[in-house]
Amino acid sequence: MAAPGGPLAYASAEGPDAMGREIAQGPDAVEATLAAVEALSPQIANLVAEAGRIVLVGTGASLAVIRIAAPLWRTARQNVSLLVRQATEIALGDLDGAWIEATDVVVAISQSGSSPETLAAARLARVAGARVLAVTAHPDSALASTATLSVPLASGEETGAATKSALASLAAVLGIAVCLRTDSASVLGLRADLGARATWTEAVEAAELLAGARHAWMLGFGAEEGIAAAANLLWHEKVIRPATAATPSEFRHGLIESVVPQDVVLLISALDYGERTAGYLDRLRGELRTLDVPVLELRARALEPGPAALELLFRVQHLARATALAAGTYREQFAILRRVVKPADNLLG
Repeated sequence: MAAPGGPLAYASAEGPDAMGREIAQGPDAVEATLAAVEALSPQIANLVAEAGRIVLVGTGASLAVIRIAAPLWRTARQNVSLLVRQATEIALGDLDGAWIEATDVVVAISQSGSSPETLAAARLARVAGARVLAVTAHPDSALASTATLSVPLASGEETGAATKSALASLAAVLGIAVCLRTDSASVLGLRADLGARATWTEAVEAAELLAGARHAWMLGFGAEEGIAAAANLLWHEKVIRPATAATPSEFRHGLIESVVPQDVVLLISALDYGERTAGYLDRLRGELRTLDVPVLELRARALEPGPAALELLFRVQHLARATALAAGTYREQFAILRRVVKPADNLLG
């Protein structure tokens, strides 16, 4: 493969762009966030133990984080009823056909603590008599003030796409769910492993193929579907190229009609699937070979589900940044979100 040119040739894992600097801060944010979860563990345990149901709530990147965490939470704590809900659907009148119950514990995630949809959902939950566990980087925010208990994210300010905040949010939710160990020795080991397993070199090597793709298809089952959703957001925000996130099954049953050899399929998977799932993915690989569609596989190196999910999220963040730089589409900040979408904060009245 030829040496990368353009902006990618001048980039390192730490920058000089804001996205690079913030991704590089991700492992530190994870370490400090899990220390905060550990400090609050007695209060968190009491809150979760008394819940009739756990309701995970967020929007945007926070919703993708929830979708990563939910399958792992259900597997680790099979006695807990858990529901994933989009904050906006709650705020606009339970458009998903569900509702908040007084016995629920609502875990509401917002980096800023001021997302209007998530804040409205949290306030409606309190009105319904439910308890709210806020996960936010701003302990003085409106969301934290609304909550029964607030877990502080150590992601600080973030000027680019949600990278270090998404990583810290995932660590917080997995720590709350006891899918990650939060003692200091385990957290230090996890931080070191993240840096070793999510390498900038790996991202650069894949960037040329991804940057030249007409369309990127991000596929995964379970928690990996949530990681695909997070990658899809980063692709639209920074790579600014067409992308679609789906399960392999959704892709095979319709979406595959749109795939061409100029596309790339990013298949996100854990290390050890069961025999049936492995066979299903082998079938998909064979179908893509028949169609001459290249497949880039992102397989977790960590053995445990919680660390594996963090690792995969961190690696797709590197991939998105490297691809944006290789394609020459990377831009700081946002062209639309800050200028057009944010002024609609009064949407909910």
